[in-house]
Amino acid sequence: MPARSSSRRPFAWAEKTFDENVPPDRRKLAAALQEICRHLTVTAEDGSVLAHPTQAQAAAYLHVSDTTLTRYLQGQRIPPGQTLSLIFDTACRDAGSDQNVGIKWEELRELHARAEQERCGNCSRHREAVRTAGQKLRALQEAHGQLERSMAEREQEIRELRQHVTALKRETQRIRAVQPTPVGEAGPRKFQEAAGAATLLPVPRQEGDRQQSANATVAASHVGRRAEELLRSGRPDSTLALIRHTAEAYAPTEVALLVALLRSQEQGALADNLVHIYARDRHDHDVVRTALLLHERQAVADAEALLRTAAAYPGSALSRTAGSGPPG
Repeated sequence: MPARSSSRRPFAWAEKTFDENVPPDRRKLAAALQEICRHLTVTAEDGSVLAHPTQAQAAAYLHVSDTTLTRYLQGQRIPPGQTLSLIFDTACRDAGSDQNVGIKWEELRELHARAEQERCGNCSRHREAVRTAGQKLRALQEAHGQLERSMAEREQEIRELRQHVTALKRETQRIRAVQPTPVGEAGPRKFQEAAGAATLLPVPRQEGDRQQSANATVAASHVGRRAEELLRSGRPDSTLALIRHTAEAYAPTEVALLVALLRSQEQGALADNLVHIYARDRHDHDVVRTALLLHERQAVADAEALLRTAAAYPGSALSRTAGSGPPG
């Protein structure tokens, strides 16, 4: 029977263009396949010979899908070795010999091997990129876990600090509430003298005010020990929070003793912070009382620093106690 073909230009479907991302060796293999497919002739079911088959007819003839054949010819996919052999052998048979096809099997197999190596190189680069991305992801997950653990530790420190602050407040209230019990046989006059000695003076200047001095010493020692513990455990933020609470809650006598205690423990930075926060946040009357106490203890530099800092924040403490006079 006479050969028949489609009305389109013969083998126009074999002329595929390549995308920019198709590597060189894969392009060469695809170009060779395009040329090989031009030699295909298809025998239809009715026995007629299609010298110029369509792509769909050629794909069915080669036992692949139309889409798969397109990807082979565009270099988007590399045919397996068995499929490559089938395409070459079929084209050689239809053309009469491999000489008519224009390429030897060894040459085509070499192109196929190079394209495979090229693909393996890309896969290797992709695997390296995936490995690097995986390492970064694991590092980020580890950093996230560390941050969560650090946050949990900080929250625990804050809870412990709050508990300690509460305990200090209770201890301070208990110490301030302690009053010496007068002996009944001492008579009214001795009772009055004992009661007078137990009264907290605004500015304790005499040796007779032993009760206030003892209470203040105990309170200052509590804070000093706790501050030293926090510093040894590497918790400077908690230490600063303790100093801030002390500046807010403690009496002038206690603050003055604590400053002296911190100086004796060579905790100069904490003492400076306490002086600064106390002068900035407390009432001017408290600041003056504390400065006098420091001056009497020969801590002239701290007394001067206290007054200078208070002068640098005019009205800051008074604004928080508007409408109230200085404490008695």
